[in-house]
Amino acid sequence: MNPGFWRCPLCHAPLSLVRRSFACSNRHSFDQAKEGYVNLLPVNRKHSADPGDNKAMLESRRHFLQQGFYAPLAQGLAQAIRGYFPDTTQPLTLLDAGCGEGYYLSQLAQHLGDTTQFLGTDISRAAMRLAAKQYPTMQFAVASSFDLPLADASVDVLVRVFAPASEAEIVRVLKPGGLYLWAYPAAQHLFELRRLIYDDPKPHTVEDLPPIVGMREGTLIPVRYAVSLPDQASVAALLKMTPYYWSASAEKQAHCQRLQTLELTVDFAVSVMEKLS
Repeated sequence: MNPGFWRCPLCHAPLSLVRRSFACSNRHSFDQAKEGYVNLLPVNRKHSADPGDNKAMLESRRHFLQQGFYAPLAQGLAQAIRGYFPDTTQPLTLLDAGCGEGYYLSQLAQHLGDTTQFLGTDISRAAMRLAAKQYPTMQFAVASSFDLPLADASVDVLVRVFAPASEAEIVRVLKPGGLYLWAYPAAQHLFELRRLIYDDPKPHTVEDLPPIVGMREGTLIPVRYAVSLPDQASVAALLKMTPYYWSASAEKQAHCQRLQTLELTVDFAVSVMEKLS
């Protein structure tokens, strides 16, 4: 693992890898886990003992995503990146902030090739353990997207799929001319599942946010298609990886998990922005 991208979360000095510890010039040290990731989330900045998604949720997500149900979203992200950086020989540094178990990074790697350095951060230690074990050529760190352990202007592309994040941190770590892609649920996303959970489901609404200071608004890419979940395991995995699982009564949870198939509308929007030079 090349440690050159990470910075100390305590003093912001660069980190160097010495044996199996990341250390800065101020003698702050962070051990590298056996799976290869590093924990850069200080204990005093955690909001719970073990924040983020747990292992069961992550394994459900991996089961669902690896069947390709959201592959068109990954493809849309890759096409947007390659359209902005058309030179396939140009080295790029790409960060997925809130990357979970690494599915979108793995898909982007297939599309973008080995001239891109892939980094992933997530607040969940279980997510980073799964991701680092599955994708050993990528770099992963347990970290908050509200305090990214990366140097200023160190990232060419920042991808954010659903995860919460700090806009100020996104602007800070992007290079001038860097690309920011934010994927979020659009109006009809999983509406058929929502009808099974809520008595009076409403379409997703995304608040119109003011422009991000330091960023130029680009295109809005719609990704909408129909998908058929072919078996009970896929339906159960989808339910467990969504917030709807916690909203559903025990009766509705059981009903959903008994379904043998489910026809769904997948509806994403990808906002594409460029950091001003």
